[in-house]
Amino acid sequence: MKKQQTLKRFTALLLVFSMLLALAACGSSQTTEEDASAEASSAAESSEDAVTVAEDMTAQGGDESTEAEDEVEPEVDPAGSYSLVQNVYNWGSSYSKAILLVETEESDEPDAAQYTVSVWRYDVDGALLDHGDRTVTAAYRSDAEGNEDAEGAYVTLEMEVASTLSIAAPYYTNTSSFVGQLKDWATCSYTITDTSSGEVWNQLDTVYHPDEEAFQTGTFTDTGADYEYSYAYYEPEEDGDTHPLVIWLHGAGSGGTDIGFVTGGMLVTNFVSEETQEIFGGAHILLPQCPTVWMDDGTDEFAELYNSEEGYSTNGVDIYTESLMALIEDYVATHDDVDTSRIYLAGCSNGGYMTIQLAMAYPDTFAAIAPVCAAYESEWISDEQIETLASIPTWFVHCSTDPVVDPTTTTDAIYARMVESGAENIHYTTYDEIVDPDDGTAYIGHFAWVYALKNLCSTDLDGSPVTIDGQEVTIFEWLAAQSK
Repeated sequence: MKKQQTLKRFTALLLVFSMLLALAACGSSQTTEEDASAEASSAAESSEDAVTVAEDMTAQGGDESTEAEDEVEPEVDPAGSYSLVQNVYNWGSSYSKAILLVETEESDEPDAAQYTVSVWRYDVDGALLDHGDRTVTAAYRSDAEGNEDAEGAYVTLEMEVASTLSIAAPYYTNTSSFVGQLKDWATCSYTITDTSSGEVWNQLDTVYHPDEEAFQTGTFTDTGADYEYSYAYYEPEEDGDTHPLVIWLHGAGSGGTDIGFVTGGMLVTNFVSEETQEIFGGAHILLPQCPTVWMDDGTDEFAELYNSEEGYSTNGVDIYTESLMALIEDYVATHDDVDTSRIYLAGCSNGGYMTIQLAMAYPDTFAAIAPVCAAYESEWISDEQIETLASIPTWFVHCSTDPVVDPTTTTDAIYARMVESGAENIHYTTYDEIVDPDDGTAYIGHFAWVYALKNLCSTDLDGSPVTIDGQEVTIFEWLAAQSK
C-alpha cells in the first residue's frame, strides 16, 4: 500500500510538472521563460505538494509563484477607479471584464484597440505570482455593473479568458496555506490606459460576481461536535409544490471559511442554470464547505497534514460525517418544500469520499448518489457496507488515467463489488482523458468533475448509453428521475 501511494504521488508530480512546462511553452501565463522555469522547479520541490495541487486545482489556478525578485511593478500615480467582473467557467473563475468611469462624451464610441490593460498578481505575502497584459476583445458604453447601455457613463472592456490564462485568475493555489484551503485570493493590480486620451485607471472599486448571485450563504454549527460550516444554497421559486434537493461536496482545495472558493472554484453555477433547473423541475442546491478536508481523521495538526501521509483518513474514518449530516437535516427542516424522497448527493475527489461515507451511514436519506473520482479505497468498505451501497442508485464517474485517486483501488473495485452484491441501478462513466469541452485544454486525469458538472456524462462502463424506459439520459436527468 505504501509503495502504491508513493508511486501515485510520483506519477502526479510528473504530470503536474509536464503541465506547467506546457503552459510556460504556450506563453499564456505572460511570464518570462525564467519565471516559467521557476514555476516548474517550485512545483517539483516535493511530490506531496504536487499531489495536493492536483487534488483540487484548475489549470489556470495552479502553483503560479515565481522567483522574479528583480521584476518590480512600475510605479503609477493613483488615478481613476475601475471595477471587475468575475465569471465562472469550466475551469473555475476568471476576471472577464473591467468597468471604467469615463470622462469622455457619450457620443464617443469606445474602441477596444485604444485600451491597454496591464496586470501584476501577488500572493498573500506580497510576493509576485505573475504579470502581463490582458487582451481587450470588446469595448462598449455601459452602466456601473458592466451592462451595455449606449447612454451609460461607463466603458466596459471585455477581456480574453482561458483555462491556461493565469493572469486572469482571481485566486491561486497556495500549498503553504492552512489545511483544506489550497486556494487563496491573489492581489491583482490593474493599470488600464486609454491610449487615445491618456486617461488611466488603477484603483480597484468593486468586484461583481453575476454568476454566483443566485446563491445565498449561511453558516451552521453542530453543537455536538462544535464544527462550524459555511455553506451556499439556492432556493427554487415557491410554487406550492415540493422540490428535490441536490447536495454537492467540493474537493480538498476548497475548504476553509470563504464560501467563494466553493461557488466560484468549479462550475457549480451550472446547478442553478435554467437548463439544469428545468431538468430537476426546480431544485434546491446545497453546497457545504468543509472547515478542513472531508477526509480529516483528526489525528494530525492542520499544519502537518500536507507534509505526511497521515491526517487524511486511511481507513474510512473521519471527523465530519455526523456533523455534515446534521447540516443537511437542518436545511431540510427549515425548508418545507424539500421533497425528502428526492435528496441527491454528489461530490468530487475528497467530496466523492464523503458522498460514499454519508450514503453508507445514512442510506435511507438519499434517493441516489454520484461520486466523482471518489477518494475512497475499496478495502476500507466491509461486505456489509457494500450491500448497503448496492441498495442505493449510484452513478460513478472517473478517469482511467487519474494520477491522484487510483481508480483501480477505488471506483473500479467498489463498482465491481456492488454489482456482485446485486446492485441493479448502478452506472459508471469512465474516461481515458479529460479535455475541456469548450476550449480543448487537456487537464490531468483527475479532472473528471468537469464532465460531471457540465452534465456530459451519459454512457455506462461498456460505452453504451444510459437509458430510462428506453430513453437515453445524462447524469442529471438520471438523478432527477430517482425517488425513494
